[in-house]
Amino acid sequence: MKRPWVYKRKGLYYLVYASEGTKPEMIEYCTAKNITCLWNYQGIIQENVQNSFTTHPGIIDYKGKSYFFYHNGSLPTGGSYRRSICVDYMHYNKDGTIQKIMQTAEGVSRIK
Repeated sequence: MKRPWVYKRKGLYYLVYASEGTKPEMIEYCTAKNITCLWNYQGIIQENVQNSFTTHPGIIDYKGKSYFFYHNGSLPTGGSYRRSICVDYMHYNKDGTIQKIMQTAEGVSRIK
């Protein structure tokens, strides 16, 4: 597991990370009701990114929306070591599981 992102939302802890041992990497996650107990694997939330074999997550909630930050190599001259920062919306199901992230070229709308 590389570069994990840990946070708490509505009483549930989340551990989001780049999958170890897969090339290119995907983003997977686990949840737990207590940070010191066993974590439950929940699955893949983001498939491989464009033109980069690595990706790393960052997640924030701001003004009622959840944002998922990651990087890819899709800009001109981009690649695995010339990555671009990306952000897309992240959505949760009622049970707290995360819906699969759909990578977009346009990202999110401007925040006012």
